[in-house]
Amino acid sequence: MKISLNLLRTLIDCDWPYEKIADKLTMSGSEVEAIERRGYEISGVISARIDSVTAIDGSDRLSKCEVQTGKKNLQVVCGAPNVAKGQNVLFAPIGARLPGGVNIEKAEIHGVESFGMVLSEAELDLSPESDIISVLPPDIKPGTPLDKIVNYRDIIFELEITPNRPDCLSHIGIAVELQALGGGRAHLPDINIREINEPTSGAVAVEIEDPVGCPRYTARVIRNVSVKPSPLWLKIMVHYLGMRPINNVVDITNIAMMELGQPLHAFDYDKFSNPLVVVRRARRDEKFVTLDNIERSLNAEHLLITDGARGVAIAGIMGGLDSEVSDRTSVVLLESAYFDPVTIRRGSKSLGLSSESSRRFERGANPEMAPFANHRASEAISGIAGGQPLLDIVESYPRAFAPVNIELRPSRVEQLLGVKIEDNEIARILSDLHISYTLDANFVVIQPSFRPDLTREVDLIEEIARIHGFDGIPASFRPGGSLVTPETKYQRIREKTRDYLVGAGLMEIFPVTLGDIRLSSKLGQLESSVRLMNPLSEEMAVVRPDLFLTMFPVIRRNLNFREPNLALFEIGDVYNPDGKGQLPRQCSYLGIALCGMEFPDFWGAKWRARDIFSLKGLIEDLVSHLQLGKIELVCSDHFVFEKGYSFDVNISGRPAGRMGRISKSVAESVDIKEQVYIAQLDFENLVELTPETITARELARYPSADRDIAIVLNEDIPARTIEDEISKAAGSLLDEVWVFDLYRGKGIPNGKKSLAFGMKFRLADRTLTDEEVGQALEKIVSALKVRFGAELRA
Repeated sequence: MKISLNLLRTLIDCDWPYEKIADKLTMSGSEVEAIERRGYEISGVISARIDSVTAIDGSDRLSKCEVQTGKKNLQVVCGAPNVAKGQNVLFAPIGARLPGGVNIEKAEIHGVESFGMVLSEAELDLSPESDIISVLPPDIKPGTPLDKIVNYRDIIFELEITPNRPDCLSHIGIAVELQALGGGRAHLPDINIREINEPTSGAVAVEIEDPVGCPRYTARVIRNVSVKPSPLWLKIMVHYLGMRPINNVVDITNIAMMELGQPLHAFDYDKFSNPLVVVRRARRDEKFVTLDNIERSLNAEHLLITDGARGVAIAGIMGGLDSEVSDRTSVVLLESAYFDPVTIRRGSKSLGLSSESSRRFERGANPEMAPFANHRASEAISGIAGGQPLLDIVESYPRAFAPVNIELRPSRVEQLLGVKIEDNEIARILSDLHISYTLDANFVVIQPSFRPDLTREVDLIEEIARIHGFDGIPASFRPGGSLVTPETKYQRIREKTRDYLVGAGLMEIFPVTLGDIRLSSKLGQLESSVRLMNPLSEEMAVVRPDLFLTMFPVIRRNLNFREPNLALFEIGDVYNPDGKGQLPRQCSYLGIALCGMEFPDFWGAKWRARDIFSLKGLIEDLVSHLQLGKIELVCSDHFVFEKGYSFDVNISGRPAGRMGRISKSVAESVDIKEQVYIAQLDFENLVELTPETITARELARYPSADRDIAIVLNEDIPARTIEDEISKAAGSLLDEVWVFDLYRGKGIPNGKKSLAFGMKFRLADRTLTDEEVGQALEKIVSALKVRFGAELRA
């Protein structure tokens, strides 16, 4: 939507600079996407009179002209076909500057010296007319500067208007917005029509056969219209607002639409078969030729304006070729109507035909603006095209606008916005937005006809918030209000997990839940995947059965972009089939992937390659952070992982997921050449295991006694089993136990391994004696020998 600052200032007394206007509109929701300074590049252009025109030998279109600039006569070469003696024209003498940085200099063309340039309007970017020179009215004296002839400098705002704000598709709508924002007082233009004493009702009648599609229709007949090119100021305005100048009558209807937001249409009334306007639905396969000279096949989706015998326009979309206004038109029928948004939208889409009119109607024009816009355009046609409007308009209004009454509670405003806005400020905002209301205990607001989007209390609160200013609402970091629901345990643990993993140096990823069907097949997951019936592509043809399907491509992409040191995680949903005719089961999982080098803790440490223990340690730390209980890794055989590096993860005795190193076959399938360690944990299980309250124990008052033992035992005995037996044998004296070394090699028999454990002994109420610690160690060694056949390593 283009807005002219010149036109805007005829509707509001606003002295703000254009930069402030743009900022205010953007901050209130009508985003200004671009600002054009039109005409500001032009300098030195004046009017001139052509005193003589002589053809140049050897050229079939160039002429040598003598022009009078008011101070001197100059010789110029001109190629326009319409140049003639006695014309007043726009002239750029040497030194003048034109749009695009063009500077006028002395030139020689076909051996003839030229001391300037006779201009077309396109060369000044005032209109698209480039084939002919611009001819000025005869009363303009030679040498008159361009800015004294016409106001050609303007600021054009390019606005992005949201679909729910049809009122802002007009200059008066933007003026009202600025009024509410404190920019001045907005007002409709004054109208003074010079009507002749002949009623329009005697010249035309209006019948509406489809009151749903056309709730309101107004018409006026204007006689003795002189249709010709628009005056320069009107051409400039039409051009700057992004439209093509046609003629004075059509240009007036277009500018009235841009000014008031009400589309209008002018018909050549002499081409009507009957003095009648009938609004009806088109018949099936009814043919109609639009203004663009295309025959269109209509149906009942389309609303048709007819003269009782044949169609003359597709309502709200485009007029007909047979009834268009041309230079032979002398009697105009001016239409200003309100059409149903749904009807216009459907008709426009089915025809593939959109226009400035349909854009406004399908969003919801103002039904109460139709008569005023008709009066406004009639006045302009009378003044500019010399027309004689007949007395008053003819109107049919079978379905009057019925406004909604909305209760607005100041307490609710405060509740939703989190800030108290005084009643007088609410009243000011409503009044400045031209929204009527009554006030008792609460406001009772009457929906304005130009705001179809205001139907609920919350809509009004949004208006108050944006006009009051979002920057005037203090930031609040606490949830509140009836719309806020307490965080669930799942949400709290998810955020806590995210915070911890990010703090541990991992980066969260957000892949889509749709996976590549080819990769799913390679991984043998196709049967367990939910397929889409109509996928966008093969890359998004299945819903992932686990996180691996979508994490692998992310890992591959980062490695291909030479990011070898990856630490990634995702908390996302997976979907598994749940029987024929049933919706798939949706579960949440936590995925973690590591590869490359581990970042050193400080500058003096060395980089270390990540391995299975890096992943294990990270998971153990997370389990400890969430206070989930004991973690146990059990060797398993999963197709994704390398044999010997595949583990099921149990937490507090419950299955919680799996982890390991990607197998070579899987790595080849997904084109990953690095060693990647990856885990998938059942996040819903983690949430369930997480205690509602965090527990902590008092810091120890007495020192611990630390001991180490190294034992030799069978290869197949897990370290976790040994830790459990140590804890059981030592009883309450043992505070902590951990494995810190695994050794196989010289001195260790085949089928055996050496495990070293660290132990911390402590009591809460006193210091342990060496004798007590020694007795506990003896019990431990004895228990391990009895149960596992373990021997102390020499």
